[in-house]
Amino acid sequence: MKKQNIAIIGVIAFVLAVAVGYALFSETLTISGTASASGDFDVEFTSIGDVTSSGYTKQADSADIAVIESGNNELTITVDKLDYPGAYVEIPVTITNKGSVPAKLKQINQTGLDTDEGPIKVTYSGIAASETPINQNETQNMTVRVEWLEDVETTASGVTFTITLDYEQVEA
Repeated sequence: MKKQNIAIIGVIAFVLAVAVGYALFSETLTISGTASASGDFDVEFTSIGDVTSSGYTKQADSADIAVIESGNNELTITVDKLDYPGAYVEIPVTITNKGSVPAKLKQINQTGLDTDEGPIKVTYSGIAASETPINQNETQNMTVRVEWLEDVETTASGVTFTITLDYEQVEA
């Protein structure tokens, strides 16, 4: 019995020694801090280039074909009259990232014209076809094409619609 008691006391002493040793050599590390970031997110329409067309008649009292509005964030396009099926107008537009955060085009929002119905079709090329981010002070170009579809017999009248570009921050 004495040998059992000595063995039990020995095991308990060993466990206590291991626990004390662990406590002496273990340490809790707490890290706290605050991170902050700042930047400007500002992608704008900055200029409209020379418009090209075929079969387009500008009415005498009409406004410009394209106008940058609402703090350079909207582009309003007015095409008075396309003369025949296949007629078109192409409007080159420059977009500039004036902010400090790189941005990538998420989507083009178009209001005021339902392109699923009717003889008029609007397409985008340049930036719209690109996944390329636009960095600070860089520019990208986009061309907006408004055309009277050739295979549509309906008469095309004038159209007015607004474009806004939806950008998102580029993930690092």
